[in-house]
Amino acid sequence: MRQGMRNGRLAMLTISDVVRRLSPEATLSDFCREATSRIHDLYAACGLTDIRLTQHPEERATASVALYSLYHEEIWLIGDCQCIAEGNYHDNPKPEEESIAQRRSVILHNLLAEGKTDIKALLLHDIGRDAIVPDIVATCHTQNIDFAVVDGFPIALQKVKTIRTGTSDIILATDGYPFLLPTLDDSEKALSHQLDTDPLCIDTYKATKGVMEGNCSFDDRAYIRFRIK
Repeated sequence: MRQGMRNGRLAMLTISDVVRRLSPEATLSDFCREATSRIHDLYAACGLTDIRLTQHPEERATASVALYSLYHEEIWLIGDCQCIAEGNYHDNPKPEEESIAQRRSVILHNLLAEGKTDIKALLLHDIGRDAIVPDIVATCHTQNIDFAVVDGFPIALQKVKTIRTGTSDIILATDGYPFLLPTLDDSEKALSHQLDTDPLCIDTYKATKGVMEGNCSFDDRAYIRFRIK
């Protein structure tokens, strides 16, 4: 939508501004309403209509969000984020993500076994990813129906995972960490091991994409840990 910037990054910057301006007492509904409004304003500014974006949801500025409200003592997972609270792990994956990743894994394993490609070539051009793109686009038509995201359209609040938590260490992270651990260092080491041993992400961790040439990981990632006393 904005020249030189991907839709996901534009969504991230917009949502970050919403969070900075949000009242400490804001509810989940307050955040969802404001974030939705701000993203929708971007579409209007670019001349994108609701009809167009309803027919092509893959064109929306879309993001998943993990938030902690100190006032409400709650973690909100909107989309495929993850967290650790009071020693317990929680995530909120997209319903079809696992099966799509499994399909890509089977496709690439078969191609490798048949000698039709090799890992080096796939890191330059992931033909397994090409094969599942239609499936990924199809899941976009169920966002904010089967799963929640922030995309400028009404957020499916019933699909937001809410975790009540009191005094504890809290970790919020994106799904760019395939193995979320109690420290950033351990999580990074686990990620590095994954990328070293399975860069295509088709074995020990199955994803819808691997590490492409020139990238440092298979997906963007964020990790924050803090203590509530």
